Amino acid sequence: MYSNSLVSLISSEATKQLSKLITGKLLTETQIKSISKHLVGQYFVDWLPTSQKEVEAEQRISFAKTHITEAAKIITSLQDDLEKQVKQLDLLAKEIDEKKQTAERYAVLTKINQDDFAAIRAELEEALRNQLRAEAEEGKGIRRAVSFGYWVITLILGAALGAWFQIQLEPKLQAPVSQPTSNQPTQKQPASK
Repeated sequence: MYSNSLVSLISSEATKQLSKLITGKLLTETQIKSISKHLVGQYFVDWLPTSQKEVEAEQRISFAKTHITEAAKIITSLQDDLEKQVKQLDLLAKEIDEKKQTAERYAVLTKINQDDFAAIRAELEEALRNQLRAEAEEGKGIRRAVSFGYWVITLILGAALGAWFQIQLEPKLQAPVSQPTSNQPTQKQPASK
């Protein structure tokens, strides 16, 4: 009985469809819903035309899916950036802790009593002076000997250079008086009586 009513319903709907196709009209929404509610109509629902609202709803769904995909990409990139910044902040926090510990050590050192610091400073200065004196005394004899040697060598070289210049330049500077030069005419000497 159920199948007979179904067959009669389908046949009536098919005739309506044929009449609408012949006249150029489409199914109404109520007709489409009544066909799709039946067991056989559920298999053919994809072939039936969809209403404008359903088309718009599908378009909105597809737009929403693309927007959700883009938003997911943006959120992922933001998460990556935030993770990088967290790592950098962790490194900065470690550096700050290290510098804070160093500053605390220097603060402890500055809290030393100024009198104690002055005494330590005086001892260090005295030790440094004594060491510099010892080093200066250690090579004093050798430095004096080397200095004396340089002085003697400089004196001897100066005397030798002075003598050499005197020997080399003196005959050239003073021309002999008794010898005529090539430019001067020779004069006769008066004969001695």
